[in-house]
Amino acid sequence: MKCPICGQQLRPGKKDPNYLLCYNCKKKFKSPQAKAPEETEQKYSNIPPKHVRQKREDEMRKAYDELLSVEEGKKKKKNPSSKPKKKAEPEYDDVYDDEPMSKAPIIILGIAIIAVAAVIAYMLLK
Repeated sequence: MKCPICGQQLRPGKKDPNYLLCYNCKKKFKSPQAKAPEETEQKYSNIPPKHVRQKREDEMRKAYDELLSVEEGKKKKKNPSSKPKKKAEPEYDDVYDDEPMSKAPIIILGIAIIAVAAVIAYMLLK
């Protein structure tokens, strides 16, 4: 085959024989055999063929239906006349809620904050 640009003979590439190379104009072209019609079904490396996928889907569907039928069987076996049990609420220790809180720590903390602010203001204005 000849190069469509310069007319020189094209040679197959050493790295990839699917391409023809023109050494005169430094271009590469796909070989005509690479343009042959591809297969109708595109193949991927990580997806199994359709018949394998279909078989697996049927197995999974059957297993899922069996699982649902087992759960329905469990629901039917329950005695409808039995009363649902009330959940017991957890008991909390409310000892601290009854005692009044002392205000002394809050007052001491407030005085300390005012003292620190006064020291900082004194050092900045000095």
